[in-house]
Amino acid sequence: MFGWLRTYLRGVSWPIIMAMAALMVVSVLSVRVAEHAEASDSLHRGSTVRQMIYVSVGVLGLIVATIIPYQRIGRSAYLFFALNLGLLVLVLFLPANRNSHRWINLKFFMVQPSELAKLTYILALAWYLRYRDNYRRFRGLLVPFILTLIPAALILIEPDLGTTLLLFPALFVMLFLAGAKLRHLSAVVAIAVAVIFFPVPRNVTHQTPSAVAERKVLAYWHGRIGQKEYVISAAPLVIMKHHQLSRIEGWLMQPDPLVEVSRNRGFQLQNSMIILGSGRLRGQDIMEQKNLYFRMLPDDHTDFIYAVIGGEWGFMGCVGVMLIYLAIFFCGAEIAGTTDDPFGRLLVVGVLGLLLAQVLINVGMTMGLAPITGMTLPMVSYGGSSMLVNCVAMGLLINVAQRRPILLGPKPFEYGRRRLIEPAAYGPLFNWERRRKG
Repeated sequence: MFGWLRTYLRGVSWPIIMAMAALMVVSVLSVRVAEHAEASDSLHRGSTVRQMIYVSVGVLGLIVATIIPYQRIGRSAYLFFALNLGLLVLVLFLPANRNSHRWINLKFFMVQPSELAKLTYILALAWYLRYRDNYRRFRGLLVPFILTLIPAALILIEPDLGTTLLLFPALFVMLFLAGAKLRHLSAVVAIAVAVIFFPVPRNVTHQTPSAVAERKVLAYWHGRIGQKEYVISAAPLVIMKHHQLSRIEGWLMQPDPLVEVSRNRGFQLQNSMIILGSGRLRGQDIMEQKNLYFRMLPDDHTDFIYAVIGGEWGFMGCVGVMLIYLAIFFCGAEIAGTTDDPFGRLLVVGVLGLLLAQVLINVGMTMGLAPITGMTLPMVSYGGSSMLVNCVAMGLLINVAQRRPILLGPKPFEYGRRRLIEPAAYGPLFNWERRRKG
C-alpha cells in the first residue's frame, strides 16, 4: 500500500497542487471579507464556512479524478455527456431561481448542470477527436460543432450566456491542436460573425418605454413604419432578456456623463471599478468605505470576487492571483507538450482553454473590458458546483501527467504519410492506419 502511495505522490504535479491551494486560500479569505462587509445580510451569513466545505468537496473530487486512469474515464465520456444533457433538460422543468433555471436543489447541495457540462463536453469532444482526421476537411467539422451546439443551446435557454460562451473557445483550441486547418476555422468564425451581426427587425410598438429605449441604444436603426415602431438590431439581441440588454447597455455607456445610466444599468460595473481603484497598490486601510461599496455590489462573493480582491489587497493582490493562474497554464502546457497520447493531450488543452477563457471573461467584466455575463472566477468565486468542477478539471490535468503513455510509433497529429500507431495505454494492443485527407 505504501509503495502505491509513494508512486502516486511521485507522479503528482506539485506546482499545480500548490497553485490550487493558493487560489483556495484566496477564495476563503475573499469570501470572508465579503461576508464581513455584508454582515447584516442573512443570505451572506455563514458563506465562509460553506465555502470551506465546498473547498473540501473540491479537494475530494480532485483526488478521485487523479486516482481513476483518464483512459478509463474517456471510455465513459459519451455516457457522462448524455447524462449531463438529460440534467440540462430536466433543470428547465424545475422551479426558477432568480429568474433562471440553472440549479437542481438536493437540499444539502445545489447542483448546477451547466457547470458540469463544461467538463463532460470536453471529455466527449476529446474522445471523439483523439484518432480521427476527418476534421481536416470542412465538412468534417460538422460533428464537433453539433456536439457543441446541443449543450450550448440548452444552457442558453436557462438562460446562462456566460457558460454558453465558454464552450466555443475550448472547441476551437482543441480543433486547432488536433490538426484542423486554420482556413476552415477562420471560415467558421466569419460565418458566426455574419450570423451574430445579421440585422433582424422587431416590432416594439407595444413594449414599455424603458425596453424600447434599451433596444434603441443597441440598434442599427429604429423608427416608425406606418403606425408601428420597429427596431433593427443584431440577431442575438432579439432573443436576449431584459437584464442582459441592460448589462450590455451599461457596458457600452460607461463613458456617458449621465449619472442615470451608470446608476440604473451600469451600477454593478461602476461599483466594481470603484472598489478596484480604492485598493490602490497594496490595499488601503479604508475598510468603512470599501464595505460601503461591497454592500452596494451584488454578487460580490461570486461573479465579482476579483473586485473584492482588488479592493482588499490592491493591485499587487490582483497581479498575484493572475500569476497563479499563469503558473497553472504553463504547467498544463508542459503536460500537453510531453504527452503523446492524443486523448490526454486534447483533454489537457481543452481544460486549459476553458480555464483561460473563464479567467479572461471574469476579470474583463470586473474591469469594464467586457459585458457582465455572470461568470465565476475558477477556484476563487463562491459556489459548490463551480469549485467541484474546476477541481476535477485540475485533477484530470494531474491524471494525464501521472500516466503519460509511450506510443510505439510517430507522435499524434502528424499528417502527410501513412503510419501505424500502437498505443500501449489502451489495454489490448490494436492497430489502425491513418491517411492524410485534405
